[in-house]
Amino acid sequence: MAKLHLNKIHISLKARVPHGVLEKHLASSAEVVGHNLTEQVVDYVNANKLGYFPALDFFQNEPGIDPDLMDAAETIGWFASKYAREEIQRKMRPFFSSISFQSVQVVAFTMPSVRPSQLNAWHDLLAHYTPDVVKLDLIASVLKKNDRQDGLSNWSRQLFRRNLEGSFQELEVLQTVAI
Repeated sequence: MAKLHLNKIHISLKARVPHGVLEKHLASSAEVVGHNLTEQVVDYVNANKLGYFPALDFFQNEPGIDPDLMDAAETIGWFASKYAREEIQRKMRPFFSSISFQSVQVVAFTMPSVRPSQLNAWHDLLAHYTPDVVKLDLIASVLKKNDRQDGLSNWSRQLFRRNLEGSFQELEVLQTVAI
């Protein structure tokens, strides 16, 4: 009788939830919230002469961002995270024996890699602070007849792209590593 081997793959993804999905389930528009957040953050950075743009979490204890706007961003981010997890589970579960999420993070609440003097800073900040992008790290397990990991990383990358591209406005498979 053939012995089955459990192989694990670490996968990192960045996914933008379609605006139609967000609008269907939420009262706030991700684009409007992102635009207003960007305006308020830029005003704060200019007024305080900062040499960087802070993560939104910085404004939890700092005046400068409208609290209702932060609440709207958190709500949109929560829904985007939930949607991304559920879509990945639903579409990828048939291919893997298990899927375990290691982290799910709304990109808008992370530190942007944009500097105030950078060209196109406004455009890049707007994309960053719009709370519709989620970064996910997960471990997927697959049963195979052999324990060789040749091609497993590339196979999983292709599988995620092919099966999830219709679920998200944008999907980037950042990394796949057989572990």
